[in-house]
Parts: sequence; C-alpha cells; structure tokens
Amino acid sequence: MLYSAGTRSCTTMAATGAATKDGSVIFGKNSDRPINEAQPLCFFEARDHEKGEEVQCSFIRIPQVPHTYACIGSKPHVFFGFEHGINEHGVMIGNEQVSGREAPERRWGLIGMDILRLALERSDSAKKAVEIIGQLLETFGTGGDPETRIRPFNSNYVIADREEVYLFESHQRSWAAKKVEKTGYLSNCYSIQSDYTWISEGALREAKEKGWISPQTEEKDFNPAKAWTIDDCLFGESEGFVRYARLDRLMNGREPFTPKMMMDNLRDHYEGEALGQTIFSPAAAKIPCICSHPGGVSGCVTAASCVAVIRKDAPEELRFTYWSSMAPPCCSVFRPFYNVKWLPEDLQHADALYREQDPWWTFIELERYIALNYEKFEPKVKETFSSMENRFLEEAEYIEGNWNGDPQELKNFSARAASESFQAARALIAEIKGTLKTSDLDRMLISYFTQVSDGCGMPYDRAVIK
Repeated sequence: MLYSAGTRSCTTMAATGAATKDGSVIFGKNSDRPINEAQPLCFFEARDHEKGEEVQCSFIRIPQVPHTYACIGSKPHVFFGFEHGINEHGVMIGNEQVSGREAPERRWGLIGMDILRLALERSDSAKKAVEIIGQLLETFGTGGDPETRIRPFNSNYVIADREEVYLFESHQRSWAAKKVEKTGYLSNCYSIQSDYTWISEGALREAKEKGWISPQTEEKDFNPAKAWTIDDCLFGESEGFVRYARLDRLMNGREPFTPKMMMDNLRDHYEGEALGQTIFSPAAAKIPCICSHPGGVSGCVTAASCVAVIRKDAPEELRFTYWSSMAPPCCSVFRPFYNVKWLPEDLQHADALYREQDPWWTFIELERYIALNYEKFEPKVKETFSSMENRFLEEAEYIEGNWNGDPQELKNFSARAASESFQAARALIAEIKGTLKTSDLDRMLISYFTQVSDGCGMPYDRAVIK
C-alpha cells in the first residue's frame, strides 16, 4: 500500500546498474515549479573555506565546511538551492515536496532545495549524502520564510551515485532512507514502509507520542509512510499518488533501461494507452501527468528536467553525462554536459523578467505558443527536437567511447548542442507565430497566456491573441 500526502510538483526516478543496459546508474527528474519562476542551469566551482565561515542559504546562514565540491544544478532563480543537481564525484540528487501529517514550523530555516545543494557540495558518495541530509534535518529542521502565506513543506529525495541509489523521506526532523535494488521513484508522496534501511533516532518515539501509531509498535514494524501521511488528503494533495502509480508502470518490468527510455518517461502523458487520448491537453488535463503543463488540475509547469548517466570505472571527466532540458520536456530537448567543471555562460542566466537571449525563457516561450494549439504545433516541435536529440545521443556515445582525453572536446560538444538547440527553439517560435491564426487558439488558455506573459514581460502577437 502507498500512502499519499503530496503537493502538485515533481517526479524523480532512478535505475541502478542491475536494471540498465550498460551497468551505469540512470537518474531522471522533472522539476515542477510555479509559472514564471525561472530555473537556469548553474555551475558552482569547488572551494576551500576559512574556519568559522558561514554560508548564506535562501533564508538563513549556517556554518560552512572546510571544502565544498563542484556541482551543476537546476536552480530556481529566487533560491540558494537546487531542484536537482550533480557534483564532481557523480553524486546526483533530486527532491520532492511533500505535505506530511504536520508541516514544518513556520520559522526562518532551510528549505529542501537548500539541503539538496548543501548535500551535493559536501558529499563524495550517495551514502554520505544520506548522512549529511539527515544531519542537516536533525540540526536545523526545515522552514523557510515565516512571513509568507505559503505553508512550509517537508521534502523527500532520490540520491544516487555510480553504485547505489537511495530513497530518502522526511517529516520535520525525522527521516527514513531505503536502498534501492533495481528501480526507485518518488512523486510527492510517502512510500517507505517498514522496509527502510535506516531511520532517524527518535522517529519511532515521536510517532508514538503524537498518537500516529500504536504505543506497542516495535521498530521492525514501524511504517513511516503510514505514520507521516495526512489522513484526510484533498485531491490536490493526492496528485503525487496518481503520478506515483504511473511511475510504477513506467519503471517496473521494463529493464534494461537506457537514457532514451528515461527521457521518454519524463515526457509521459499516458502515450500508448487509451487513457492518454482522453485525459491530456495542456489546458485541461483531467489527471496529473509526469510531464506537467500549467492547465487543468495543475498550477505548475515542468520548469526543467534532467537525465544523468553515472558510470563506474570511467575517467573523471566522463564520470557522468548530465542531460539537461528546459521547460516541459515534450516541448524541449535534452543536451549533454560532462564533469569538466564548466557550463556555457548563457545557460546560467534567467530571472523574473523575460529576455529573448536567455535559453530558459526561450524554451518556456516555445511551450506557451505550442499550448495555444497543442495538437497542431507539438508534432512539428517533437519531430525537430527528437531528430536533434537522437543525433546528440549518437554523438555522445561515439565521443564517450572514443574520447582522446582532451576536456575541450567535451566542452565543444556541449556548447554546440546547447547553441544548436537554442537556435532551433527560436526558429520554431518564429514559425509558429508566422502561421498562427485565431482559429488555432485553445480558448481555455487565452487568459492564462496573456496574463502570465504580461507578468514577465514576454511579448506576444496581440493581433491574434486577444
């Protein structure tokens, strides 16, 4: 049984070497965030720090460690932390918002994204990341901005390296972690039951004291998911359960996994099933999809996605291939990046206001024009990006198998793929705008399109969209 208690955002999945074609660990994540919250891809270099130094997180300062590792992460522009990211040791983490039976205290504190980035900067293995996230939770708890009206939330995590994958679920300062044998996945709901690998000290005692479980419950029988789940979930809070059930179908019994399969999972709108023909449109999805659009039951959009391939026994520079996509992945393309401690500069810039030269805003703009008539425009975009992505995958396989040891070759490939995909997105926007007619408009999206576009300064064709 699965116990649902989530909010309307995010899906994370991973396959261990036992479930992949080449023995690598493959990780996938969709980051679903509020509309117009830019999420550029950022790189932070390794650094040594002075004794007594502090790090400024989103809302509080905490003691810094002597050394932080280099990392790449998808970063909402308003926060310190990452929605997902990977460090120089090939430790990959993605997080999930989850409501839980009790919300964290309304106080200044760390948020889940802060904890994720801190763990990446301080961990050289997935197991170490589990320990550090647990320590941060127990020491600082979670919180945020007490002046906001937004309810504080708990966070769950999928944590991976080249050898292991863990699920990590938390409720206030309590937590449980489970080692994954083949496939693991999360989507805004509690799932770890009495099969956990580790559990925080005091989790069982707290559950007994608050009456969430029987006083006679022994540790071997303790079910964190049942104890931490809201008893009276609203539909909106149970969306994570719906996506979790879909992940169960996508991730079980389909081995061996490849990077392309994981990319396809992140694009899922129930394709190939009769259900998918009736439930999905960006304007009026009747049930939550893995690939999220800001219409129907969801007020969020998939702002960024990633697929990470983490390898054993590879040169440091090829320790991972980090495939990054911006905007809902069905309207975008995955581009490869490597462990060369570098990213193209333009990918790292985006904030609250639209700029045509920012790749993140360009892909979001493309998604909004596609949404005006998804059935008409999406096939052309899919054809363009699918061909490009397949070519990137083939080229990556060749370069990774025949690499001459020159990091510049990897940088050049990444820069070219990023530039080519950006130019293709701009061309597709121009093509759609050039053929757009009033009859193309999805009337359910007109108000949304104009309001959110005006809110961020995104231009649109007022002669057609009115």
